[in-house]
Amino acid sequence: MNIDKEFLTQVINDWDPIGLLAGGAPENEYSIEVREISQKSSSCKSETDLAILIYSVFNEKMGVKLDQLACLKQAFKITEYGK
Repeated sequence: MNIDKEFLTQVINDWDPIGLLAGGAPENEYSIEVREISQKSSSCKSETDLAILIYSVFNEKMGVKLDQLACLKQAFKITEYGK
C-alpha cells in the first residue's frame, strides 16, 4: 500500500486517537507514529492489515490499546484517498 504521508498525518490528527491535540499538544505530536505507519504500510495488503499496523504502532510507541474498530475506520479513510 502506498500512503501519502501528508494525508496520513491529516487523518491521524483529525482522529486524535489519544486526545493529545485536543489537550493543546503541537500539531506534530503524532509524527513518530505517522512516520512508522507510513514506512511499514508498504507491507499492508488490505485495510485490515493497515488497521492492525495502526493499532500496533500506537500500542508499541505510546503504550495505548486503541479501539480496533476505530483503527479499521481510519484505515478505510486513509486508503480511500489513494483511489
